[in-house]
Amino acid sequence: MLRLDFFGLLLTLFFLGPKHWRWGLAAAGVALVTTVLFLVVWKADLVAYTMGGLFTQVELASRSLGTLLAALVGPFAVYAVAKIMAWRPMGQVGWLRQILPWSELENPAAGTFAKYALLSALFALVKVLGR
Repeated sequence: MLRLDFFGLLLTLFFLGPKHWRWGLAAAGVALVTTVLFLVVWKADLVAYTMGGLFTQVELASRSLGTLLAALVGPFAVYAVAKIMAWRPMGQVGWLRQILPWSELENPAAGTFAKYALLSALFALVKVLGR
C-alpha cells in the first residue's frame, strides 16, 4: 500500500526551513523516486510505504536488515545529490550552525538536501530500530 502524508510533508518544510521550501520538496522527491526504484528493482515484499518527507516509513513483510536498508536508501541518495551539488554541502560554517530551520544557509540547495538526508535518516533509524 502506497500512501502520501501531507501533514508530514508540511512538517518537513517547516523543519528544513520555510524559506527554502522548493529545495525541501525537491529533496523529498529525490528520496521518493530512489526508494520506489529500489523497492521495484529489489523486488521487496512491501506491506506499506508512506511518503511523508522526513517522516517516510517503509514496512516490509520481514522485519530484517532489508527494512533498514529500504528505509535508508532515500536519505543516502539525497545526501549523494547534496555532495554532487557542493563538495561541502553545509559550507565553511558547519552543521551545528545551519541545522535549525531559521538558520541562514551558505548554499541553500545543497544545505537543504543535506539537512533532509540527516533528519530523515535519524527518523528512519529510530522508527526501524525502535520496533
